Amino acid sequence: MLSDKDKADLPPATAPGFTVWLTEAQQRLERLARTPGTSLGDLEIALVADLHRLGASLLTQAANLQGQATPFLCPRCQAPLAREAKNQARKIDSVVGPVRLGRDYGWCQNCQTWSYPADVRWGLQPNAPASPRVQEMAAEAVLKMPCAQAEKSLPRLGGCVLSATTLHREAARQGQRALVFQQADQQRTTTVAGVTQLAQQSAPPQKPFVLILELDAWNIRERTDWGRTERLRKKGKEPERWHWVYTATIFRLDQRGHTAAHRPVISERGYVATRGGLEAFEQLVYAEALRRGLTQAAEVLVIADGAIWIWNLVENRFRHATQRVDLYHVKQHLWTVARELYDQDTAQARQWLRPLFRQLKTKSNGGHQVLGALKELLGSKANLTPTQREKLAKEIGYFTTHAHRMNYASAKRRQQPVGSGAIESTCRQYQVRFKRSGQFWSLAGDEALLALETLRRNERWSLLFPHANRQPVAATPMFNS
Repeated sequence: MLSDKDKADLPPATAPGFTVWLTEAQQRLERLARTPGTSLGDLEIALVADLHRLGASLLTQAANLQGQATPFLCPRCQAPLAREAKNQARKIDSVVGPVRLGRDYGWCQNCQTWSYPADVRWGLQPNAPASPRVQEMAAEAVLKMPCAQAEKSLPRLGGCVLSATTLHREAARQGQRALVFQQADQQRTTTVAGVTQLAQQSAPPQKPFVLILELDAWNIRERTDWGRTERLRKKGKEPERWHWVYTATIFRLDQRGHTAAHRPVISERGYVATRGGLEAFEQLVYAEALRRGLTQAAEVLVIADGAIWIWNLVENRFRHATQRVDLYHVKQHLWTVARELYDQDTAQARQWLRPLFRQLKTKSNGGHQVLGALKELLGSKANLTPTQREKLAKEIGYFTTHAHRMNYASAKRRQQPVGSGAIESTCRQYQVRFKRSGQFWSLAGDEALLALETLRRNERWSLLFPHANRQPVAATPMFNS
């Protein structure tokens, strides 16, 4: 039972109701505890349900006090409002169930708009039936799993009951809000003032550092031209189902390390992911690079595979950066030649590749040396088949384009990465959610959720949910030990 001190600390108006609630909750738990076949888990579920009943009452009271304390001013211009209606009801879903709030409604002569100042104070969006914490929980849950699955999991995890419809609606709403921040970043990269603003968000470095950018892309499946497949094919057009999601990760070399188990880890980094096309991607990468210290870096290093669109982007935005093509992809290109030359004979292929790999790793001009070896092979082997010549010529073209980006010996000396493992891992992490079996997206849906996920990964979640960065008030024990 409550101690005398605890009873005295309760507001007089709520003390009797709280005592009744406590007595009833204890009786329910005692009956359940004596019921055969029940476990501690059953007691926990029953207790959470009782806590929600109490919580809804306390939350309603506290929120209404908060609303009453809100100045009756226009949220836009802070001018006094003409009060039109008092104590207008609004029902919302909270983490402790539905609550009913009351607030005043007024007209701003300056802005020519109606508003509820308390709604703004509460963090409620117009016509949205979810509290800020429910908005956040819905967004976080849908980033992890489909809505139908989240509907079943949330009650088990925290006792909060949200329908799949509510989860979908609120996650979509927060995704659209995240898109607004993303589009604002894009806009900032087009003006000097905006670029300066982004660069100022980077903390001053303690010592010179290398900023690393890794870029790649992966496919997402959308319902493009859904229901028109046969009509399009009759016209000789194949429906597009798969589309590129352009992705980047950005970090400082001194933020890369290893765990005690020698697993590589990056302590802090930025992310970019968009279905919005290359122009949008270029702007977002530039914005995130500025935030991560682009203007303060002693060196900028870009690591990627051989895709031409990547290096065109680098020339546009990071022209003075050191460029490095991923070593794994380079080896794959050499393996293509080896398999063609030796008809899948792995032993002979490895023997032919070994000195080429050694040149790549140890020679300062290893890429050019390998290119010379391939050219010599093409010119000296008269018994090559047309297919072999074609494959060899294609890879010579690849090495001609990228040989100056194969500076692996220098990278090893400077303890810099030679591969793009960080971006490969990043792409896989995004795909865990966006490429589930049987899953289709729309452009509007996937871009909004990508923006939401990227905002979370970049630790700017509080832009959507300011309460997320505030430490909760330390709770004091209600019961005597």
